[in-house]
Amino acid sequence: MTKKSANPPLVSVVIANYNGEAYLDTCLTSVLNSYDSFSEILIIDDGSTDRSIEIIQDFKKKDDRIFLLKNEKNMGAAASRNNALDKVRGDIIVFLDNDTEIKKDSIMQLIKPLIEDETVGAAQALLIDFENRKLVQMAGGHLIPQAIWLMGFYEKQEYKKVKHRVRLTNIIAISAALAVKKEVIDKIGYFDSKEAVYTEDLDFCWRIWIAGYRIVLAHKSIIYHYTKSITKRANMGANKFNIYFQLAKNSFRSIIKNYEFINTVRFLPTSLFVNLARAVLVLLRRGDLSALSATIYSIWWNCKNLPDTLHNRTEIQRTRKFSDKKILNEVFVNGSLLDIYDRNYKSSKLLW
Repeated sequence: MTKKSANPPLVSVVIANYNGEAYLDTCLTSVLNSYDSFSEILIIDDGSTDRSIEIIQDFKKKDDRIFLLKNEKNMGAAASRNNALDKVRGDIIVFLDNDTEIKKDSIMQLIKPLIEDETVGAAQALLIDFENRKLVQMAGGHLIPQAIWLMGFYEKQEYKKVKHRVRLTNIIAISAALAVKKEVIDKIGYFDSKEAVYTEDLDFCWRIWIAGYRIVLAHKSIIYHYTKSITKRANMGANKFNIYFQLAKNSFRSIIKNYEFINTVRFLPTSLFVNLARAVLVLLRRGDLSALSATIYSIWWNCKNLPDTLHNRTEIQRTRKFSDKKILNEVFVNGSLLDIYDRNYKSSKLLW
């Protein structure tokens, strides 16, 4: 894609869906009303047991740009998106969660940084809470280097109070509303299907940075997104054990794959400590064994899958254009573990 394109780029929208009947009508209606140059809207159903297929089929009858793909079994968000990426035709891929609503003109605002700046490989929309539209849900964020968890910007702050401070800035993005150049995906590869859910998008974005592309917040693109508790996620297979397992497992795998060797050696032991410490705190504070059993299982999983992780590491390091030093300075959190914990996680019911 050139720096200045004469015509609007073709955009492929990719939506992974699992039991999303409560959200699909709003999401698809807003997508169809948001942008004229869609080449296609690919919806990947991940084995839904609700009315999702029926709703999608109804929309297909109204617009021939909508295509439905079905996984034979539940595979997770990463693998679902990858199935769609085998088929996309657009110059830019917009990943959306099924529980989003797009404000008019927000797709154009989302892809604008990618069109105007060749150094930008991806952009995230400004996410506003769907149910309380006065609050910012997520404006991108920076990664905690010891754990590869995201410290989000302006979370739960009133939009009108921070609007003047929310600007186009370098971030690690989440995939709820993420635009990526197709040429970038061709270079870095797809989502890591073994990371599956919850932080697979953080790994994907980290790899975009490694390959020498910036990711920015497209702050004029407004997209509404549900903030869902574990209870609300239950129909999508969420439970405490799985959340703790995925967070720990993905942390270890991403650190091994993505850091330069010296920083892998530096941060992997710290990540083991952080995840095990969290598990012990959950047990002591709440009498809940799920975090400890999930973390131990994640260590076993990573040992079992180490050959695959090391193979992926080789491929990722071949794409490297930006050094760890640059990436750590641009989109990672500064400060000690204790400072980060006190600022962001001390009162978290999910993590602790």
